[in-house]
Amino acid sequence: MALSLKKNFGFALLGNLSYAASQYIILLIFIKLYSMEDVGQFIYAGAFTTPLMMALEMQLRNFYITDDEKALTFRDYISFRTLSSTVGVLILVLAAWFLKPEYFIVIVIVSLIKTFEAQLDLIYGVYQKQHKLDYVAYSRIIRGIVAIIVVTVFSLIFEDIIISLLAYLSSWVLLYFFYERRQVVKRGFITYEKLRLKFLNKQTLKQFLTLCFPVFCAIYVDKYYLNFPRLAVERFLGIEALAVFGSLLYFKSLGGQFISSVSQAAMPQLADYIRENLQSEFSKLVIKMVLIGLGIGAILILIAWLFGENLLTLLYTQEYAKYHDVLLVVLVGTMVTFGYTFITSAFTALRKQWIRLPISILMLILMMTIFYFSHIDTLLDIAYIVLYSELISFMIFFVLYLIFAKQFFGQRK
Repeated sequence: MALSLKKNFGFALLGNLSYAASQYIILLIFIKLYSMEDVGQFIYAGAFTTPLMMALEMQLRNFYITDDEKALTFRDYISFRTLSSTVGVLILVLAAWFLKPEYFIVIVIVSLIKTFEAQLDLIYGVYQKQHKLDYVAYSRIIRGIVAIIVVTVFSLIFEDIIISLLAYLSSWVLLYFFYERRQVVKRGFITYEKLRLKFLNKQTLKQFLTLCFPVFCAIYVDKYYLNFPRLAVERFLGIEALAVFGSLLYFKSLGGQFISSVSQAAMPQLADYIRENLQSEFSKLVIKMVLIGLGIGAILILIAWLFGENLLTLLYTQEYAKYHDVLLVVLVGTMVTFGYTFITSAFTALRKQWIRLPISILMLILMMTIFYFSHIDTLLDIAYIVLYSELISFMIFFVLYLIFAKQFFGQRK
């Protein structure tokens, strides 16, 4: 039986937060048990692989959920996902071999982990299409717990991050083939026949590419913008500095899960205001959401200001604690990001989400330019560059929101 919208939201939030928490705990395990160089390699591999692998997902899950499956079947979707993920891994393998051979093995393992995440994402789409996000939440909780246990045990026994990552990958491969696939069939949502891969003809490939290529471009630019500071830290300051900076940025990722959930919850209300042509109420809700985002960021800043050194020592190590000033600047940038995240939700409600691509391209070029012309000696320099970029993004999004909202509601009068 399908769950209510409220229950589905609750399970979606539970699943997202539990998954984010498990990823953070794995990072903490690596920080506690391995060298800063090992941790830096792990974080670099994530920054290196995420833009392409996330872009190659191309929101297929959302397209499948809204598809009546008359033209494209689930077999088509999962076969195309497998093909695109395989191409992504091959590209990353070649790129790592020629550009970063010193991190080659870690990059390959992390790219394979993301490949199986992408496969599982489509199974989650099957559940979501039937309004059963509780199964998605259960799966994410189970995978998170298994990953934490496996990484902890193998790290303590072998004391080798490569072996730990291979065990991590193996656990998810086994879960995918011997648990997740069986469960979705056992629950009656799909058959094994629909999970079988097939050869895609030219017409089907053309349909997918026409549908997904614009999404690929948008996601790639957006994710590359978000991960560029990590890549820049490794280039300018070295892999150990990246271990510190990447670990500090995880606070932003954790808070972002909550912000995304709040944004999703507000979308139906924004849609209602649009249908009823209530511009004033729409604007008030957007401003309220922006203030909530800024407020959450401000609370994080206050906590870091009061307890930053102790918090970093407790969660990480004493070596990380001396970077509490960097954490403060990172969190100021995080506060700004939380604010304009809700403005992007307003663009989606207004059906103007296309505006994110040119803004992301502009901001990526601007950030790269600032890095190129800046004299970078410390992590604090990089944190300030990220902060300035986010402030400019906020201003651009806010000004364009005022313009497009006024234009949108003006046309409906």
